[in-house]
Amino acid sequence: MKFLLYSAMNAETVVQNLGEPEYSYFFVLREFLPLLKTLGEVVLVADPAVEVDAHYAAAQARGEDCVFLSFTPPHLTCRDLACPTIPVFAWEFSSMPDETWWEDRPENDWRKCLAQCGAAIVHSEQSVRAVRQIMGEAFAVVSIPAPVWDRLETVREFLRTAAVARSQLLAIERGVVFDSHAPDFARLLPTAEEIAREVAESRGLIPIENHLGYRRKSGTIVGITQHYLLHWYQQVVAPALPAQLRKMLDRFVESSDPWQAGTRQLELSGVVFTSLFNPQDGRKNWVDMLTAFCSAFKDEPNATLVFKLGHHRYEDAIRGILMAMSRLDPFACRVVLVHGYLSGDAYNQLIQATHYIVNASYGEGQCLPLMEYLSCGKPAIAPRHSAMTDYIDDSVGFVVDSWADATAWPHDPRIAYRTLRQQIDWQSLKEAYSAAYSCVQEHPERYQQLAKNAIKRMQQHCSYSVASERMLGFLQLEEQVSA
Repeated sequence: MKFLLYSAMNAETVVQNLGEPEYSYFFVLREFLPLLKTLGEVVLVADPAVEVDAHYAAAQARGEDCVFLSFTPPHLTCRDLACPTIPVFAWEFSSMPDETWWEDRPENDWRKCLAQCGAAIVHSEQSVRAVRQIMGEAFAVVSIPAPVWDRLETVREFLRTAAVARSQLLAIERGVVFDSHAPDFARLLPTAEEIAREVAESRGLIPIENHLGYRRKSGTIVGITQHYLLHWYQQVVAPALPAQLRKMLDRFVESSDPWQAGTRQLELSGVVFTSLFNPQDGRKNWVDMLTAFCSAFKDEPNATLVFKLGHHRYEDAIRGILMAMSRLDPFACRVVLVHGYLSGDAYNQLIQATHYIVNASYGEGQCLPLMEYLSCGKPAIAPRHSAMTDYIDDSVGFVVDSWADATAWPHDPRIAYRTLRQQIDWQSLKEAYSAAYSCVQEHPERYQQLAKNAIKRMQQHCSYSVASERMLGFLQLEEQVSA
């Protein structure tokens, strides 16, 4: 069997486009790649319209089976190909688009796309039901979560054998860290006057008044002189300096400016709650995660919340989080915002330092970070809805209550209410934080059982063996349907 694989981004482009629409499909493709290589020959294509049918014709000439797996949503999948085409996509809503909003774009109606393809691979049972809701029960669709479990065996082994450390020191090769326990953190928070002006500007009530300083993307106000000195150094002075001296001065600039990406170190201790997400994705609901945490641990300095952010425009994201933090009551707990590249060792250290992986989203197509941390034996604080229904319950963590809420499909420009998401119960999230903290401090044996349960659950959910069995069974079914 020859597998032709495609996603809109590749290893070179995804870094520059981190957080943009469709970027996560590359990471899903990457997880499927080793599995598919055990099942047949794999070819990555850059331009499906040009390359796929040429590969297909060559495979047919050799008497080989060939299938095109497009890691794209149905409306962005290249169709009208001779090669059998299967979209592989995540979907977190209760229903899928079964109508179009532009007459010249019929593909917005996913029924037309899926009918052309004849089959689909999704990552949750909710998505299977949503496909069959618009395509009928006989449509060839299967849920195959990204097989992350086996890849993390070395991390699990390290966690099993590593000595228990009271703290972990992480090295961030190029990034920024904002730590509420840092001595100078208060000066980075917007003032009451800045908050009022920001809110007024966002509502269009007053024009931007900025006569005394320069408003950076970060939301802080720095003097015009400082701004132009920095600009002059970076554009005029630095390029003319010897490389060694420029490197030394760049380090000084990076260390003196918290917004300038550079080498950073982060020490984590206490009970650590971690969430990894794209802060520009409103579905991730970081506001509830932050406010419930700071309310639950208002007087507890031993509780730490780490937000590992994934978006190339990190200044805007951090600015918004700092704005929210400055509006909270004073809190003793620790909140850490991290953006930047973590090497394999640093990422493993973050997992080791973490006690709980946290999710408070309105919906998930599968949620790779949640699956990864559970696979490493890190219990979860998460709701049990959308794709998470397949693997979240109180045997692997603390379940957050939620309820159905009307919303729109994310690519519908009408913002028409056609589907459902799940709204988070804030009080339930706060109580889950408190219960999880008490579990670590007062019931370590229960915490260890949750960790063991998490590893076992994810082996049953997202291991190579499970994905391989489902993939092979589905491809045989799809061949029968096509015939």
